[in-house]
Amino acid sequence: MMQTIQVRVVRHLAAIQKNITAVHGKPVTLACATTKGLMPLSYCRFEPPIGQPFSINSEVTRTNPILGRYFFPSNKSLDRGDCAVTIRKVKYEDVGAWTCGAGLDDGQEHIDFIQLDVEGLYAMSTASATGITFGAIGIIALLAALGFFAWKQRRVLGAMRPEAEEARGRELQEIPAASPSSQSTPRPASSLPRVEIESPSEPSASPLLTQSES
Repeated sequence: MMQTIQVRVVRHLAAIQKNITAVHGKPVTLACATTKGLMPLSYCRFEPPIGQPFSINSEVTRTNPILGRYFFPSNKSLDRGDCAVTIRKVKYEDVGAWTCGAGLDDGQEHIDFIQLDVEGLYAMSTASATGITFGAIGIIALLAALGFFAWKQRRVLGAMRPEAEEARGRELQEIPAASPSSQSTPRPASSLPRVEIESPSEPSASPLLTQSES
């Protein structure tokens, strides 16, 4: 049985682990080191997949992390050729290729890459996609049901409207026309009493005066 030996060609700086799988919300350390023994580094920096690059050294401790997340491991040292960073709590945005860079005594920067993955990320993504798919199907089914109900209501109302108009027409036809006798006749004008005013008679024509003279 043949045994496979993986050979990795490195230069002056190499990642301690090229592929790291972390747990979400837990700390993880990414580290690179020189390949020339305990050669001190003039600086150490990291570039995350998302975000700005940052330099780090032993003065960045757990109590004063960069951006509240990154600090230099206490068991590492730039004087021994270590370039490392500990992520306080891994997030899904940390997934991807990290670049570690260090300055050596030759005045040049040497880099290497570390691939960071988060445990359960792909399972969660699949579950999220499945949930979104079923949610979309449910919404489409609900909209289709509402559309069918509205169409059914319009159809029923459309069928009832001609029947109502036809019944209304029959009712109007059954109402008898008003007879002429039922119409009110004009009332005759009421006659007012006639008043005649006569002027008083002359004294000589009064019967009372005639009797007294006799």
